[in-house]
Amino acid sequence: MSEFHGISVGTERRDFGLLLSFKAVGRLTHQDYVVVLPIVDQVVMHSMNEDICVLIDLTELQGWEVSEAWTDIRLACKYSNQFARTAVIGCNRWQRIMSIIGGWVLGGQTRYFSEPHSAQHWLNHM
Repeated sequence: MSEFHGISVGTERRDFGLLLSFKAVGRLTHQDYVVVLPIVDQVVMHSMNEDICVLIDLTELQGWEVSEAWTDIRLACKYSNQFARTAVIGCNRWQRIMSIIGGWVLGGQTRYFSEPHSAQHWLNHM
């Protein structure tokens, strides 16, 4: 039996606009992205006139297929002008480094957090 893996996506209206949240679990595959990308496209398309903040939870991420690292970069480039703030929650050094690199690509501000509460607080106080 294979290990569970996937990306969950959530949206929530906040005072600042829209919060788009992601939680990555296990070792991500191409199919995980195929399922999620159309959802993200629709959310961003319907939220063009408002601020979008992003919360990315990597605490249960074990890795991803090499080709999907490029998918992450393409996704960041595609929406770089839409995201006002991106908070990345992680639990190790490589996730912190990945969030720094992602911050160079994304527009707006990107910060890494080890505590979910701190990430939420930062996003809520734009």
